[in-house]
Amino acid sequence: MLKRLVLVIAESALETVPEALWWHPEVRRYARDRGLKPGEVLLDRSYHHRAMRGLRNAHKRGRPDIVHFSLLNALETPLAREGLLDVYVHTVNDKVLEFNPEVRLPRNYMRFKGLIEQLFKLGRVPPDGEPLITLRDGSLAELKNEVKPAITIGFSTSGEPKPLDVVVSEMVNVEVAMAVVGGFPHGDFEEENMRLFDVCYSIDPESLNTWVVVARLVYEVEKNLDLHRKRLERAENPTR
Repeated sequence: MLKRLVLVIAESALETVPEALWWHPEVRRYARDRGLKPGEVLLDRSYHHRAMRGLRNAHKRGRPDIVHFSLLNALETPLAREGLLDVYVHTVNDKVLEFNPEVRLPRNYMRFKGLIEQLFKLGRVPPDGEPLITLRDGSLAELKNEVKPAITIGFSTSGEPKPLDVVVSEMVNVEVAMAVVGGFPHGDFEEENMRLFDVCYSIDPESLNTWVVVARLVYEVEKNLDLHRKRLERAENPTR
C-alpha cells in the first residue's frame, strides 16, 4: 500500500535570468524597478518576451507561474497534511527545490516570485532557523536515485493513453511511487529524462496544464486511499 507519493514537477520553467540576457534593456529595466540585479530576478516571459528571442529552448522557459499554481494545488492538500506527499521541483537547469511539509506558500504571484528569488540567491528560505524550502544542484536522475521509488510514472501527451484512476490504481500498490509532471508550457521531456520513467501515460487526448494534472492526481490518490472518509471519521472520533 502506498506510504509516500513523491511528486516531481520536472524540467520546470523556473530560473533566474541567464547571463546572456543581463544586457537586454527589458531585463535591466525590470530588475531596476524591482531593486535587484539582472541576474537576481526570475526569468518571466510576461516581462522578458523580447529578451528571450533566440534563447535556447525558449518555448519551455520563463514561466514561474506554472510552478506557483502547481505547488498551491499540492502542498496544502489532505494528502500532504497526512504526510503522504513529498513535493520536489526540478528545473530546466538541473536545480532541485525541496519543500518542508510545514511550508505555506504566498498566494500572491509577485510575493511567490520574491520568495523564489531569495531562494536562488541564498539556497534556502528563510535565511535563519529551520529551512522551509531548500535549493541544490541536481538532475532528475540524481533525484530518482535519492528517492529510490518502487515505480516512476511520467505524465506526457506522448505517453500511452490511460485513464487517471487506472494509473493511480497501479501506483497505490507500492510503498513509494514517483510521479513526474512537466513544469513547462510547451514541448516534451528531454530524452534522458524520458528514459527514467518505468511507464509514461497520457491521461487526456488534449494537453492539460501542469496544475490541472497535479490537482487531479493528488485528488485521485486521496480518493483511492479513501482518505476523505478516514479523516472525517477521525475528526468525529478523535480518541480512536
